[in-house]
Amino acid sequence: MVVVSREDLNRGDYVVAAVITSAKFAVRSKLANCVPLSAGQFMMTKDCVVQGETVSPVPIDQLDLAGGPVGTLDDATLRDVIKAIGYVMEADCEPV
Repeated sequence: MVVVSREDLNRGDYVVAAVITSAKFAVRSKLANCVPLSAGQFMMTKDCVVQGETVSPVPIDQLDLAGGPVGTLDDATLRDVIKAIGYVMEADCEPV
């Protein structure tokens, strides 16, 4: 999963996150609601996608924070994820 909520909101009890999956990569990587990530990119071991339609709150206490993040998206990819989430909601989302 990738945390997509604003950093200042991540200090509460929940973060907002989207699922990352490698299932059906060939199909999902072409969808407007998904953002493809290549194996080796952002510490991914397989080609996978972030699914914009799977955004949900996740309790902080369910995250393994001891080791820190596994990887961090660059600004361009995070912007693509926010756009994919906006596509799902029929909103023209552009992060600031």
